[in-house]
This record gives sequence, C-alpha cells and structure tokens, in this order.
Amino acid sequence: MLVTTGGGSGRLNALLSRPGASRFIADAQIPYSPEALERFLGEKAEHSVSPATARALTEKAFFQCLEHSDEKVPNIGIGCTAALQTNRERKGDDRAFICIKTAEAEKLYALYFSKTSRAEQEKLLSEWLLVLIVQAVGAERGLLLPGSFNPVHQGHLNLLKVAEEITGLRGVFELSCANVDKPDIPDAEILRRASVIRDIPVALTHAPRFVQKAELFPKTTFVLGYDTAERLIAYAKLGEWEKFQTLETSFLVAGRVFQTLENGYAIPSSHFQCLENLSLPAGFESLFEAVPEEKFREDISSTQLRMS
Repeated sequence: MLVTTGGGSGRLNALLSRPGASRFIADAQIPYSPEALERFLGEKAEHSVSPATARALTEKAFFQCLEHSDEKVPNIGIGCTAALQTNRERKGDDRAFICIKTAEAEKLYALYFSKTSRAEQEKLLSEWLLVLIVQAVGAERGLLLPGSFNPVHQGHLNLLKVAEEITGLRGVFELSCANVDKPDIPDAEILRRASVIRDIPVALTHAPRFVQKAELFPKTTFVLGYDTAERLIAYAKLGEWEKFQTLETSFLVAGRVFQTLENGYAIPSSHFQCLENLSLPAGFESLFEAVPEEKFREDISSTQLRMS
C-alpha cells in the first residue's frame, strides 16, 4: 500500500498504468490536505513533512495491507510526505521523507531538493520512489555509500557517481545516528547533515556496524573508502563474514592517500593506499572489488575540511 501526501503521486499513476498492477498495489491513498492527513492517521501530525510523519503513514499503510494480506504477495507499506516548490512563502527546504516497511525491516530516507521547478522536483521524487521500492523488495541490488558526512564534500558525490557507473545501479547515501565508539548524533544534526546533500536520498539509520547495515539492506553493494574498509576488516568477526555472504553483501573499495594525525592535525602524504594493500579475510576475497585509481582519486577528507 502506498500513501503519499501529494509529492510522488506521479509515480503512482505510472505504477497503476502497468499491466498486473493490481497484483502489486493493494491500495493507494493521497491525503493531500492537513485535514485529510489527520483523518488518515487518526490524529494531527505535529509536522506534516517530517521523518515522524513518514513513519506514521507507513505504519498505517503496512497494517492496513496486512488486513487484506495475500500470502503469495509480500506485504509492504510505503509512506511519502513532501514539501515541494510552491507559490507561497514557506520556511525550510524543499524536501521529502520516504519510509518503506516490510515484514523484515523499515527504511527511512530523507531527500532534499535543489531549487528547481516543482515539476522537476516531482519527477525526481517519483523516480526515486520507484528505485527505492524496487530495491526494498529485492528486485534490484542496492548501492549505498555510508558516512558521517561531517561535512559532505565533492569526493563523496564523485565516488557515488563512479560507483554507479561501475555497478550500473542507482546509489544513495547512508547516515547512521549511532556510532560504535562515539555518542549518538542528535536528530536535528542528522537532518542538518542530510540537508546539504541535494537530489540524492540519504538513508537515515541506527546501524553503526556494517553487519547491521547489511541486515537492514540485504543484496547491497557498500561503497567504502580505504580507511573504512581497513576498519571493517580489522573488527569484523568470522561469523559476520559468513553473514555478509548469505545476505549477498559486497564492498566496492576506493583508494585514498594515507594520512596520519599529529597533534590533532592531518599530515599530508603521497602514499596512495588501495584494495591490494589490504589483507582480505581468507575465503571471502570475492566480496571485495576495487575502484580503479584512474576512475576515482580525491585527496580530500571531512577531517581535513573540519580542521581547515
């Protein structure tokens, strides 16, 4: 069941016009006005366009879908709430929040738009809705670039673009509010970081470890920089490598200039490290693929930018 507050409804029309759509879409609703949204949710939303409202829409959609479930068809609830370009004064960014719930997992995405026309934003949102739905039901592999994005920089954007070219997949970013060895990132800060990334969804998770990310996003290729891949290999346990294999997880690793910290400052180096410099886990080498240096090399890091 798909519920959208207006944005992304173009994708609904495209889905319904396809032969056999009735076997996939049990119901679709567009509670466009605040009053219609309140009637659908059974309560007034504190903010119409927010992660909480997207989750509430999805929860309601999923459980309504369960009431008319067909064991042959997986139940899926999809909620989308958006604030697109308008002819009136509005505070805040043009944005959308998309939530997709299956029996196995719930995924939440933030999508912030460039200042283009409403028609262009609607088209982009509709395209991403289809991509995320297809990936959520396992009909297509996912492509995810995880990071803290503090701040996001051109290297992140270029790496995702190269990863898309290598894999032929549409890629999104992933930002976890939880960290292994640091305090959780407050919700407001998570949204601030996500808002800097334009026209590409950011998966908002509570999955600090890669095995948790893989469980949330099976059949996914994760795009990593050399240092992240090095930490993954150092701390992953044997059972986790087997789980990665079962979940059809793979890792696309980009090289980077090796840097050390001295008195809190990054020391530049011309020593470029790549996948061949890593000691890959025995028996699981096939999970890894290198991004060729000639396709991607960006001698820049968020740490450097924060210290500059």
